[in-house]
Amino acid sequence: MFSKVLTKSDVEKSLLIPTCSFNVLPFEEGHFFYMNVVDNTGNAWTFPCFIQQIGGDDHQQSTGSSDISIGWLKFARKIDAKVGDVVFLHRKSLDHNSTGKTPQFRIEVKRKIRLLGQDIWADVDHISDSATNNYI
Repeated sequence: MFSKVLTKSDVEKSLLIPTCSFNVLPFEEGHFFYMNVVDNTGNAWTFPCFIQQIGGDDHQQSTGSSDISIGWLKFARKIDAKVGDVVFLHRKSLDHNSTGKTPQFRIEVKRKIRLLGQDIWADVDHISDSATNNYI
């Protein structure tokens, strides 16, 4: 499982995850692949991914650190992901009906909300769905 507090770059450009967080994916710099995910509502998504070298200082480049740049903006916009939300990626166990060798993942995005003086983490897709309903 992987979790990350979302940054401005994550919600406006692409979700960046260190390659060391996933040992089940093929990691070669410059490598392009697709990540198959299922959200909390059961919808399947295919995110284009790209392995990129972490730019910046010489130390990072000398360590060979790299990130997975995940093209998830359509999904992030659909659920109205915001800076400070937390994304969780869980490896999904494959059932006997699954085809292909690509690992599949479950994605969750949670937002901290205050309810009756307590902080709770709610699924963002449920917050977004209820926000579109008209209440009197």
